[in-house]
Amino acid sequence: MAGKIAFIYNWVPTVERKGVYSECTTRRTVIAVEEALFLGGYKTMSVNLQSRQQLEQRFRQERPDFAFVIAEGFLDSPATLYDGSGAALVRKTLAEMGIPSSHSSAEAMELCRHKEMTYQVLSRAGVSIPWYRSLPTPALARVFAEANVKYPLFVKPAGGGNSVGIDANSVVRTSGELSQRMEVLYDLLGPISLVVEEYLPGREFTVGVIGNGKPVVLPPVAFAHDLVRSTEVKKAESRNEIALEIIPPQDPQYLRLRDLAIKTYASLGCADVVRIDIKATASGNLYVIDVNGTPSLGRAGSLARMTAAVNMDYVGFINLLLYYGLNRSGLAAELSEQVAAADEKLTILRKQ
Repeated sequence: MAGKIAFIYNWVPTVERKGVYSECTTRRTVIAVEEALFLGGYKTMSVNLQSRQQLEQRFRQERPDFAFVIAEGFLDSPATLYDGSGAALVRKTLAEMGIPSSHSSAEAMELCRHKEMTYQVLSRAGVSIPWYRSLPTPALARVFAEANVKYPLFVKPAGGGNSVGIDANSVVRTSGELSQRMEVLYDLLGPISLVVEEYLPGREFTVGVIGNGKPVVLPPVAFAHDLVRSTEVKKAESRNEIALEIIPPQDPQYLRLRDLAIKTYASLGCADVVRIDIKATASGNLYVIDVNGTPSLGRAGSLARMTAAVNMDYVGFINLLLYYGLNRSGLAAELSEQVAAADEKLTILRKQ
């Protein structure tokens, strides 16, 4: 059994948590996870991840048995927080140190955090995705903007998550709007790779998948119509300023979302937990638009809402995720009362 757990995250003060640092977690979430692990009976060491050198130095002083990782990259290299490389790089670094970690593997994180790679894998697996184009350089993007006649489109950074670079202006309907949006993203994030895709006008859902072997799909969250889910919109949702809907397992829509999510999870080789964003067309067809390998674990986040919908408490949820990772890594985790109680709440979903 693992004796010591490293909890690895990225945190900056609230006033700095914007732009390239939007991926960083909040102090409230850090405290919530720390308390949950403590109540689960684990001795933890918290690391606000700055650099590889910091990690090596810390672990020379005190070596953990396992790492529970929600860090998106290294704070000393801000690009790793949003260009898609960070989540995989952190796991590769830990693997080189011989320390197993939570969530999906480095290879799966590479696929999840690079949207063009996500789409390539899912397309080959027969998973529905929108029409898209990958634009790896500003030069190619500008040529595309001049030649494209297919609108409306949705423009987003190819790497990262948490709606960095996403707002209402991400939907473009003319070549002028497309060119302008590209330049806004280059000004914000540098000469990054972009993805442009068919804009889907239907409702957006987010679907949590947890577990290994036979993963379980939590009750999905359905978002308000006609809203682009920017960082600001997500904050408003977390404050309950925008109404959300939970799709219960008895709803036929749950079964459609579940089947698409399970196929996505398996196709990308995910583990422990992911959150999959799915959007509908005007006619109701469902398409995967994003896969987040390190979804928010905040108490007000989508995953916490999904687990609350099956009466799973937060402490049990966090320790259940840790249990999945420990067992997958060959560390014999004890099935504590908290974990057993959390797992029992999934029974109704396993029966669907």
